[in-house]
Amino acid sequence: MALIALLLMGSLLIAFGRRGGSSPAHAEPPVPPTESFTFQTWTSAPTRTPVPSGTASITPTPTYSFYGTYTPPAVPPALPIPLPVEMIEVDNDSIINILVLGSDSADNYYRRTDVLILVSINTQAGTVAMWHIPRAVWVYIPNYTMDLLNTVYTRGASGEVPGGGLGLLQETFRYNFGIELDHYARVNFTGFMKLIEQLGGLEISVDCALRDWRLKEPELDPAVEDNWEMFTLGVGRYKLSPYMALWYVRSRYSTDDLDRGRRQMDVLRALWQQIQRMGLLTQVSELWPYLTAVVDTDMALDDMLALVPFATTLDLSQVARYGGTLGQHYVQVYTPGDGREVLVPDRTQLMPMLENFLTPATSNRLGRASYSVEIADASWYGEGYARVAAERLAWEGFAAQSLDTLAEVNRELTVIYDYTGQTKGNPLPDLQRVLRVDEAQVVRLPDPNRAVDFRVEIGMGYRACVYGYAEDELAPASPLTPEQAQIAACWMRFRAEVNVRVGPGTAYDVLRVANPSHHFPITGQTLDGSWWQINADGESGWVSGEITSVDTLGDCSGVAVVRE
Repeated sequence: MALIALLLMGSLLIAFGRRGGSSPAHAEPPVPPTESFTFQTWTSAPTRTPVPSGTASITPTPTYSFYGTYTPPAVPPALPIPLPVEMIEVDNDSIINILVLGSDSADNYYRRTDVLILVSINTQAGTVAMWHIPRAVWVYIPNYTMDLLNTVYTRGASGEVPGGGLGLLQETFRYNFGIELDHYARVNFTGFMKLIEQLGGLEISVDCALRDWRLKEPELDPAVEDNWEMFTLGVGRYKLSPYMALWYVRSRYSTDDLDRGRRQMDVLRALWQQIQRMGLLTQVSELWPYLTAVVDTDMALDDMLALVPFATTLDLSQVARYGGTLGQHYVQVYTPGDGREVLVPDRTQLMPMLENFLTPATSNRLGRASYSVEIADASWYGEGYARVAAERLAWEGFAAQSLDTLAEVNRELTVIYDYTGQTKGNPLPDLQRVLRVDEAQVVRLPDPNRAVDFRVEIGMGYRACVYGYAEDELAPASPLTPEQAQIAACWMRFRAEVNVRVGPGTAYDVLRVANPSHHFPITGQTLDGSWWQINADGESGWVSGEITSVDTLGDCSGVAVVRE
């Protein structure tokens, strides 16, 4: 159990941490050195075509004056060096910023940090905000040149830079974003997979389907083409294996880096929820030696101990996320000469977002948390839609509760019941916007004696995804019929063709092949839970519980052990 929490803390608890003592005074924005350069004209590489929705025409800047004390670049950069931004004014004693870094490697060697998530803790307001910074953001690196943000840590850690990787990151964030970094935590993909393994899988709500290539089995040789398959992870509640969890946070085949950042923030929140439920937050002292062995951080044990009260009482509705939008906060361009695709921050749009990111929650967000919302699954898919919707609403500040039981009525479309009777200040429009519910699916039933303010019944057509993979291209999963739901409390659903065997093990003959969307009641399991016994149209068969294309639906906690 110890390793479970320590690995998680490497990628999350540090981010939600709270260091001892007061926050140091935030530095003034650095001033660039005095030197004049001639820059190339901003033109697209002839073999690359920018994405139309996110590409802007930028006026060439042939010359630029560089003022201050930094060492000028030896070679003029491909794109102009901007002036430093003003530092964002915050309460130094209550705001703590921790940068979570993920290295795209299997070791701890200095690699590019392709995961960059800034976590800002407001200890006075009791809130947390996460901002995912795309790896391709083009910034000025003080005393170096213009380059990708994901190269900064490596430059600082491997060169003669005061403060190493963190020191250069701090200078870079001050110059380009006006933000003071207090701490950092860096973990590689090996550590991430070990974490998920020790937790027994990643429990997460997927509110936007994802499609990408994956290995048919994690241990197969990735160099063999036949070992790969195209796989779609649909909307629902899942427990992902270590391999699938890494697949989920790395995939970009059907999305982009901004959407990948959204998923990475989802994973951070899901991991925190998991260790909070397991009661592991109180074991920091015992876990510290293990933590420091797998995570690179500048924090000390006292810093970690100070975070425990904050992390244990934090509610989902108190965690917000920020990502930015291509074409609004970032402009996609191609660097002259080498044609690299980069994202240049549009400061007129990005800086107001960062100010919101660093300041306490707005009155609108705080107001949403004061309304009670219960959510029932009326899809009857058994995919956990109610939990998915509740956690999606939590990102918007709603303290929604999902019900464990299915709704009494099977619905095609989602319906919202409004019992408040309010017009002014009613958060109903926000519920409709987030869950994409039309006015025709809203039922107003004012009740002064109401037990809850809103009831949401999630239908089969639930599609709250407004980013990433196109939901309309997915074939919907077949729901459990009312008759099926009455036969057994625990069911097995197949997402691909799977062998059903005569006994619990691959040495047994294949009884039949289950097809995608088949539902069979689960009638038993092995002692170690690695194989499930099902009733396959009257025949008793066995299916491995390790297969990722198999889901269990309903309440499976009471399934009897029928084989050793």
